[in-house]
Amino acid sequence: MTEQNLATASAGANGREQLLSAASQLMTELGSIDVSLHQIARRAGLTAPLVKYHFGSKDGLLLALAERDTKKSLEQLEELMAMDLDPATKMRIHIHGIIRTYARYPYLNQLLDLLLWDQESESSRSIRMGFMRPLIEAQRKILEDGIASGQFRKVEPEFLYFLVIGTCLYIFSTRVAVHELFGETRVRKELATKYSAFAADMILRGISA
Repeated sequence: MTEQNLATASAGANGREQLLSAASQLMTELGSIDVSLHQIARRAGLTAPLVKYHFGSKDGLLLALAERDTKKSLEQLEELMAMDLDPATKMRIHIHGIIRTYARYPYLNQLLDLLLWDQESESSRSIRMGFMRPLIEAQRKILEDGIASGQFRKVEPEFLYFLVIGTCLYIFSTRVAVHELFGETRVRKELATKYSAFAADMILRGISA
């Protein structure tokens, strides 16, 4: 790399975050995770070799981006599970939280699907154990507590998982329908807030005892 190792890899952690932010911005704008290293580096104002320096490869960058984007959601989920709230309130907050995450990172589902494709890969194991499993188990616990307390009727937790995640993510994966229905090119904060309230209400009505 030389030239003082490209200014000590463009100031270490700062250069790393610049690349992650650039990748996130491009994916959000394009509605796709299909962006090149050169596009990412150019948006960050850095050079493509820095991706290898900071992440080892493009796959390494994508995994780091997924981990960064899910970190806050997982922390909030842990806080939610520790709260002294009834199951219906927890489920409502949980649904709002998922939609907020997809509103912030609308490309996230595409990114996770890509990383999970090869189930034997280190990336897949990291995402499954670090994000998917905690999400599945937390939702199952809220449902079980709700059934035990009489708030929820008995439903299959696996089906509920797909219902909740599917309801939360589809609006962020279909720009054509969003434009046709709302006249917007992407789901902005106000629309996401209204939709999350609607989605939570519909799901809770469906599982209420």
